[in-house]
Amino acid sequence: MELHITTHTFKRDGEWETIDSIWNSPFFYWKKSGLRVSPAVPLQIKVLGSVVAESDEGWINVGGFSAMFLQSIQSRGAKGQTIRVEVGEEISEE
Repeated sequence: MELHITTHTFKRDGEWETIDSIWNSPFFYWKKSGLRVSPAVPLQIKVLGSVVAESDEGWINVGGFSAMFLQSIQSRGAKGQTIRVEVGEEISEE
């Protein structure tokens, strides 16, 4: 899988901001990718206005069935803080 790297600079202090969006075709609903941020900051995935997954470890797996409805990956940090966002292979907890 190809590695996709971007950066995000927080515009507000301590508020959830969208750092990426994921949509998967119904024909690929099982496909998952790993999203890792550095430095580590809290992450959450929202679908249709509801939080479906959270992580304080700086990484989260995105995709799966709920990605058919457009997943919004959000993070929060200090105003002006820049994070590096990497999307690649699914991450295991090992």
